[in-house]
Amino acid sequence: MLRLQTIDSLEVTILIDNTIDILLPSTAHVNRPPLTWDWSGRPQLRAEHGYSLLFTIRKKGTSRTILYDAGLAPDTLIHNLAVLGIQLTELDAIVLSHGHADHHGGLLGIIHSLGKKNLPLVLHPDAWKNRKIKFPSGQEIHMPPPDRQALEKNDVQIIDSRAPSFLLSDQALVTGQVDRVTEYENGFPYQYEEKDDDNWELDPWIWDDQGVVFHINGKGLVVASSCSHSGVVNVLRNAQRITGIDKVHAFIGGMHLTGGIFEKIIPQTIKDLTTIQPDIIIPGHCTGWKATHLISHEMPHAYTQGSVGTRIQLA
Repeated sequence: MLRLQTIDSLEVTILIDNTIDILLPSTAHVNRPPLTWDWSGRPQLRAEHGYSLLFTIRKKGTSRTILYDAGLAPDTLIHNLAVLGIQLTELDAIVLSHGHADHHGGLLGIIHSLGKKNLPLVLHPDAWKNRKIKFPSGQEIHMPPPDRQALEKNDVQIIDSRAPSFLLSDQALVTGQVDRVTEYENGFPYQYEEKDDDNWELDPWIWDDQGVVFHINGKGLVVASSCSHSGVVNVLRNAQRITGIDKVHAFIGGMHLTGGIFEKIIPQTIKDLTTIQPDIIIPGHCTGWKATHLISHEMPHAYTQGSVGTRIQLA
């Protein structure tokens, strides 16, 4: 069991997601970007098939920040940060959820723009694998890994580990490799890894999938997981197990429940989510419309719609 230190509050900003809705209202714990008189002439936030979150951790009057993933396109993250007026000059670390391109595509761009030396980048060793997705139709798409050589040239402090690891004086926990305990969350059966030159081997489990966990004093765990290739129920149960804390206050991220092979497990996933009972659940990225719609129906008091630019205040 790992002793995760409590924090006073956590702000989570959705920097990149698949959707944006400028008309969503703010609520008690969610702030949406305001509309201004001249909104149509201003630079607009961008949505894409990717994900990126910014965590701002506060405890005893001090703030620390972690960037979790960097989206797909090289410039979307930099653009959205500028539109939101966020500067990452005091960024403490970057965590990569896994090695798929829609999560690391903007990594080099943001690192280069920051110009910081020895910025920690935490990822699982399998994130360096060269991969492809081969669909039943025969269509193939390349899933290139992050460019390690380019990252090292930019003086990034690479920390690759399968085990859980702490950041920021044990106030943030990177889960490392997630234990797979459910019978129905079985990875991605169409993924392959390159073993040597043009020799591909089935690689369905995506062991590099990892999340970030926080413990808000008096509220419970906040768990973020960009894609949850491990299965969102596995992700949450793993966080409970390694911290010894059962109460999940919030889940934020993707659940990879879109598409035919994953839509089959939506009912069981939601059944188990209702058992875990997070106070707040904010699906994003690859969750899919069907799963999101059912979560909003089955867990109406917990469900909050995500959108690029949204800031979630948890305390």
